[in-house]
Amino acid sequence: MKEEKLYSGLDRKIFYKLWQYGKPYGGKILIIFVLILAISGIQITLPLITKNMVDKYIERSYLRLILNDRTVEITDRYKAYRVRSDNLIFIPSYLLNKDEYLELQNDLLILPEKYLIVRNEERLDKLKQYQLSVVKTDKGSFIPYSEMQKISPDNIKTLRYDDLKMVKLFALLYVGLLLVSFVFNYLQVVMMAVVSERVMYDLRSSLVRHLMSLSLNFFNKNPIGRLVTRLTNDVDALREMFTDVFVYSAKDLIIILGILMVIFRLSSHLSLIIFVLIPVMVIMLYFFQRYAREAYGKVRIALAKVNSFLSETISGVLLIQTFNQEGRSEDDFKKIGLNYYNANMNQLLIFAIFRPLIDVLSYFALGTIIYFGGKGVLGGEISLGVLIAFISYIHMLFRPIFDFSERYNILQSAMASSERIFLLFEEDDKIHSPEGPKYPGGIEGRIEFREVSFEYKEGEKVIDKVSFVVEPNESVAFVGATGAGKTTLINLLLRFYDPTEGEILIDGINLKDMDLKFLRNYFGLVLQDVFMFAGDIKYNIILNNEIEDNKMIEYAKYVNAHNFINRLKKKYENIVSEGGSNLSTGQRQLIAFARALAKEPRILVLDEATSSIDSETEYLIQDAIKKIMKGRSSIAIAHRLSTIQDVDKIYVMHKGKIVETGNHSQLIAKRGYYNELYKYQYLKT
Repeated sequence: MKEEKLYSGLDRKIFYKLWQYGKPYGGKILIIFVLILAISGIQITLPLITKNMVDKYIERSYLRLILNDRTVEITDRYKAYRVRSDNLIFIPSYLLNKDEYLELQNDLLILPEKYLIVRNEERLDKLKQYQLSVVKTDKGSFIPYSEMQKISPDNIKTLRYDDLKMVKLFALLYVGLLLVSFVFNYLQVVMMAVVSERVMYDLRSSLVRHLMSLSLNFFNKNPIGRLVTRLTNDVDALREMFTDVFVYSAKDLIIILGILMVIFRLSSHLSLIIFVLIPVMVIMLYFFQRYAREAYGKVRIALAKVNSFLSETISGVLLIQTFNQEGRSEDDFKKIGLNYYNANMNQLLIFAIFRPLIDVLSYFALGTIIYFGGKGVLGGEISLGVLIAFISYIHMLFRPIFDFSERYNILQSAMASSERIFLLFEEDDKIHSPEGPKYPGGIEGRIEFREVSFEYKEGEKVIDKVSFVVEPNESVAFVGATGAGKTTLINLLLRFYDPTEGEILIDGINLKDMDLKFLRNYFGLVLQDVFMFAGDIKYNIILNNEIEDNKMIEYAKYVNAHNFINRLKKKYENIVSEGGSNLSTGQRQLIAFARALAKEPRILVLDEATSSIDSETEYLIQDAIKKIMKGRSSIAIAHRLSTIQDVDKIYVMHKGKIVETGNHSQLIAKRGYYNELYKYQYLKT
């Protein structure tokens, strides 16, 4: 079976399901995309500011045209900028498009010299010493650029004071936009982080809530480590997709579309070079994602095998060392590790080809733009500012393509994680509360099994037509060999499973008709293996129930737990280490008795509660059991028959059926199955 699903595309259903968690934050997401749009717009605008600053002020120049009908006709649409004299027309050099420029050049209507206009006559008077050749018009004087070489740098600064002033303003505008972009980017990153964390929090909470609603059957089939991975690693992969893929991909798409529109308006001829390269880039991306997807899948499968082997080997290290299998384990790992190494090298090879190819393509595009753009600048077809803008846009255009490989990996991982998470949401192995639950008139604790049968696997009965009654305040015990079905009865009673046949009633109401929370509040449960939660002893007793400290201590004293707790350094606030390893088995069971009693249950269930106690606390535990079984219905499951001799009734089970019933004396007198069990334990002890 494959550990990972390989995606040929994006699954719309998964995106729709993810959107259900993002919808409550739709307003914030809209603001984020507005900010992205603004940031993208600023980034596209910056090269245009540079272009205008260069063309209009740094390289500001006029072309001189011979006055005739054709030049008048061509320049009529630039009347606001055109300057006419007796036999000449002056027009800013950046206004004419390529076709107009070539037509005028071919007809010898453009003179090769470029001119600088000076509108301030006082500044021009200061340059009389240079005896410049100047063409005067009613809108200003034109100085050939060839004459500008005669002027000293200080005088040029004076002459071009207005241009320098505008350059400073453009520089301030450029810096201002960068600061605005920084602020917008900061807000976008913070808002995206908040939204993504909130979405992941909601997703995790829903997943935990869903898991807690599933039956024990589901947890028996699925390893805990796999479920923890769904809640941690897989959800984190989705967070990366939100922050690193969605946002930046949207930003990149806006920038790419914006750049393509801008460069086409700047120069349709130069932009053709980019448009020719786009199909090449699309083909490269297609082949990359195709082979990268396959390589990614092989890496994930190989990694899963490595993790599985390491988990199994580390867990079984005792056996490996005992049977001297270290060498074989190392050889096995080398084979699995080599497979993982080869899968990674295959993936690296694909990346090693893709990135340099994109580099070569970007340099080719840049070199081609510089060559043809340079020719255009020298020939007067385009301005220097246009060429500079094109170079900036080339760098901006290829940046998202460089990042594509990394984001594609994140997307692949996130889609696989999404698939696993939502498959888990589709699990419906639940025990449901009825829509209209029934409640007993009085809580007495009467239990009745009517012809109950149960199968974990179809055709294999674990419980076979079992019937019995536990009256209020009656104590009963179930005994039998391992696998007889004793613990299954408890699982059915607490409705962790529903019976295959028959029905179970508490206080006259079928369990299926009762609210689950109400039903389980009936019971106090003490298991053979006591589970201790992270926290102190107090928390492990009350488990979030609202119980006063004096009441808790009273319960602990009642079950003989207070004495050993009081000897601890921090008493009830003493921290319990993982799994309760700093407490003995008997101490943990005494805490479990206090925990069960703190719930004040009407029915007490003891499942093998005395099967693994140490001799030091055996008396204390047996005394505690006698105390807490008084005044409530009690069911005990035990291997040690000595601990249940005083109960009102004993049910003997064999292969899923009740084969004998009675108290201890009655069952011994019958000399049946119970008597054999008792003699075996008596002789053994």
